[in-house]
Amino acid sequence: MVTTFYPPYSFGGDGLFVQQLARDLVRAGHEVHVVHCTDAWRVVSGQRDPAGLPDSSDGVVVHGLRSRFGKLSPLVTQQTGRPGLKRAELERILSDDFDVINFHNISLVGGPAVLGMGTATRVFTLHEHWWVCPTHILYKYTDELCEDRACLRCTLAHHTPPQLWRASKAWMGRCLSNVDLVISPSEFTARRHREWMQAAAVDVPMRVIPEYSAPLDSGGPLPADLPARFFLYVGRLSKAKGVDSLLRSFAQRPDYPLIVVGESDEGGPLPSAGPNVRFTGHVPREQLGAYYAAAEALVFPSICAETFGLTAAEALSCGTAVIARASGGVRDIVTPEVGTLYTDETGLLGDLDRIWNEPTLAQQMGEAGRRRHEQYYTPDLYLSLYLGALEEARSGV
Repeated sequence: MVTTFYPPYSFGGDGLFVQQLARDLVRAGHEVHVVHCTDAWRVVSGQRDPAGLPDSSDGVVVHGLRSRFGKLSPLVTQQTGRPGLKRAELERILSDDFDVINFHNISLVGGPAVLGMGTATRVFTLHEHWWVCPTHILYKYTDELCEDRACLRCTLAHHTPPQLWRASKAWMGRCLSNVDLVISPSEFTARRHREWMQAAAVDVPMRVIPEYSAPLDSGGPLPADLPARFFLYVGRLSKAKGVDSLLRSFAQRPDYPLIVVGESDEGGPLPSAGPNVRFTGHVPREQLGAYYAAAEALVFPSICAETFGLTAAEALSCGTAVIARASGGVRDIVTPEVGTLYTDETGLLGDLDRIWNEPTLAQQMGEAGRRRHEQYYTPDLYLSLYLGALEEARSGV
């Protein structure tokens, strides 16, 4: 596994998913190595080391790349699209006799050029839209989903240094052609990348394999002072995640409590909210299931194009309905049986009213959601499809 971020040197869902997959593969009898860039985490976080210590007891062999040039290393990769100062160490590790090299978030660990490294079967898993969007999230500077490209303006608005190498689709296409298989977590993400591949005349097999959520304990204790009924948000507190618009909507529904689980990006201040909104900060995963199970519904307001929508799948596993903005891969998860999709604030308010005023509807959706999770989003199903796809890639099918 090659990825930019890996716990505890990580922020969002991509690092956690790679860790979960690595651990599940070890439990299934495979030898798994993970290569990640600690310098990249330091650049983005502004910290030297994370609060938690790496877990070495799970059987995963972890290689944390750390250049003597420090923060300059990921900057060189970001600007050139190549491993740069990490090349020698990557070549040393990836020259081992691996059967498969699975690239994940490669943005700061090696860029497009890293896809040509190693001699094993190469797989590229799309956890974000970095390949087709320099800001990773298809969230335009106009505060809307990107449908009409304006990359320079977006990178400047997101305080991201422009990457001149993105102008060469031919070079990016040659890099992508080094992989034997691309794995997408949703049809939406697959479509956006197929459009890019078609424009660049790249022909690489692609498989849609929905991500999965590990089972959560939904029977754990909750804080005694939580309201008897509430809606739930789980995720980073950022504008792209739709948190600002979510709080504006709940200001119009002061009788509906909202519990917000998560932290602000880069430790910034909490957004302003009314008295019906409570911020919990980070909640440990072993306690998170109880929050899902007690909620009337999970609200998934993300404006950016999520490649999948992991918290929505987690909610289904706990028997909780989902109210989601119809943006990105979450549309694959939320069917009318398990929740609702909205497109604007009026739609969200209507869905909140419907769920709040019809408790039996939320219960029915939750029961259907648990069945849907068991059918599509379990670890066993993912591993079966994933390992099957790898075998096909290795045999050239």
